Amino acid sequence: MSDTTAAIDVRRLGKRFGAVTAVDDVSFSVEPGEIFGFMGHNGAGKTTTLRMLLGLTKPTSGAATVLGRDIVRDTLDVRRQAGYLPANYALPPDMTAREFLRYVGAMFALPPRLVDARADELIARFGLGAAADRKLRGFSTGMTQKVGLAQALINEPSVLLLDEPTSGLDPLGRHELLEHLRALARDRGVTVVFSSHILSDVETLCRRVAVMHHARLIACGELAALRREYAVASMDELYLALVRRHAA
Repeated sequence: MSDTTAAIDVRRLGKRFGAVTAVDDVSFSVEPGEIFGFMGHNGAGKTTTLRMLLGLTKPTSGAATVLGRDIVRDTLDVRRQAGYLPANYALPPDMTAREFLRYVGAMFALPPRLVDARADELIARFGLGAAADRKLRGFSTGMTQKVGLAQALINEPSVLLLDEPTSGLDPLGRHELLEHLRALARDRGVTVVFSSHILSDVETLCRRVAVMHHARLIACGELAALRREYAVASMDELYLALVRRHAA
């Protein structure tokens, strides 16, 4: 039965690509306004799960809702209310940051004046003012991630899906991005699903996590409770304990 109070509700979701199982019988829910950690090694199935939630790939089995909308039947409604930052995000090199944000806003069919206002607000929020009218080809990794997060927010989403957003960032860049995410949940009530294999980032932001390993969900719950269950102090120890138990 679907959890109608959840911002995201996933029930026995699965995806096969031919003979390869990318996601196998995954179930979890995310509360409104929560920053939810989605952990696992590269290739564990995190990206495929996020893509299914957005209707970018169709599930082979199971079901899910985002803000009460079915991800298959109501795909367009889901996308209108969601923001997405994929892993290894590539920006159009010949656009400026401002032009790109306007382009993304136009894809949501937002009025031009509203798009301009939101672009200006996001440029200021992420400290991009000095670079807003520069070509994106010269942007650093940190600046690229800021623009990527800005485009994911141009439609003022209620749900934000982020796939490895801190990968490749230096410590300062990671800290700044994590602070932005914390503020979005705290001040604006945005529900965030934060996919990462950088365990310390998940620990910094998240009260609850789901852990994937080889296409399957091997744990889901509060971090504090999982630590107590496995008698470990650190995220690294917890992750290793979960993987070893799954392999046993």
